[in-house]
Amino acid sequence: MSHILHEPWDAGMSVQFRIDEVHARRRTPYQELLVAQTETYGRCLFIDDLVQSTEADEALYHEPFVHPAMVIHGAPRRVLVGGAGEGATLRELLRHPTVEHVLAVDLDPEVIEVCREHLPAWSDGAFDDPRVTLRIEDVQATLAEPPAQPWDVILMDVTDPVEDGPAVDVFTVEFFERAAAALADDGIFVLQSGELDPHDLHLARTVYSTLREAFAWVHMIPIHVPSFHCIWSVTLCAKRSPKAIPDDLEARVARLPTERLRAYSSAMHRALLTQPPWLERGLAEPGRVLRGDGLVTYRRGAGP
Repeated sequence: MSHILHEPWDAGMSVQFRIDEVHARRRTPYQELLVAQTETYGRCLFIDDLVQSTEADEALYHEPFVHPAMVIHGAPRRVLVGGAGEGATLRELLRHPTVEHVLAVDLDPEVIEVCREHLPAWSDGAFDDPRVTLRIEDVQATLAEPPAQPWDVILMDVTDPVEDGPAVDVFTVEFFERAAAALADDGIFVLQSGELDPHDLHLARTVYSTLREAFAWVHMIPIHVPSFHCIWSVTLCAKRSPKAIPDDLEARVARLPTERLRAYSSAMHRALLTQPPWLERGLAEPGRVLRGDGLVTYRRGAGP
C-alpha cells in the first residue's frame, strides 16, 4: 500500500513523493535513513525525509561532482572522499585510470550498510575495489592528522549543515583551511555546496565567501538534478588557479569510459566551467564568512 512522504522545502511549501514500497528504514545515531520505491524516480535514498539520491538521476549529480575536478587535475593518483555514502562517488572516481588509492571516509556505517544492500548499482562494486580503503570516522579527524602524502583531490559529499546534523562543522573556514593544507599544491578540493536560488543567493554567497578565505581559486558550478527540485551546486577550489578548460580536454575525457556516462562529456565540461551571468554577478557581492559561529541552511527564510 502506497503512502505520501512530504519533503519539507520552504515556508508553506513541501514536495510530495508517493512511496510504493519501503525497502529499508533505519534510525542511526546520526540520522534517519529510508530507501523506498517511488513512481517518479524509481528507488530513492532519503535522509531525514530529504531526498539524497535516486535511481532516475543520481548520475546527473555524481558525474559533475567528480569528473570536472579529476579532469582539470589531469593525473590524480590519491583521492580522499568525505561522505562515502551510497558509493556512487567512488564508482565515478574509479573510472579514472590514474587513480591508485582512494580513502573513503564516512561517519555513519549504517548508511553504507543499507546502501550496499539495497542500492548496489550505485557503488557498482566500488567498495570491494582494492584501490579503495573505507574508514568509519569523522572526516574532521581524518584531516586533523597530516597525510603521509598530500591528496591530489579531496571531495566532500556531505549532508547539508543543518542544526544537529553530522556535517554542521564542515562548512567553516577552519575546516577548509585543514583541507587546503592536506592538498598537493596542484590539488583540487570539491564540495557539494547546496541549493542555488537565482532570486536569493545569500546562502551561496556565504559558502563561496567562506571558501575564498582558504583557497585562491573558487568556482561554483550550477547543476540540474530533477529530484532535487531546484538548481544545485558543486564548488571546485584550489590553492592556485588551474587551467579549468585544459588544452587537451578531449584527450583527457577520452580516457574515461564515455559510453557509460550520462551527464559528463568534454562539451559539458566547458559548459559547467562557464558560469551563467546571474551567478557570476550574484557571487561578486560578498557573503558572510562562517568561522564555526553559526549555521548555513539551504532552505529559504531560515538562513543566516
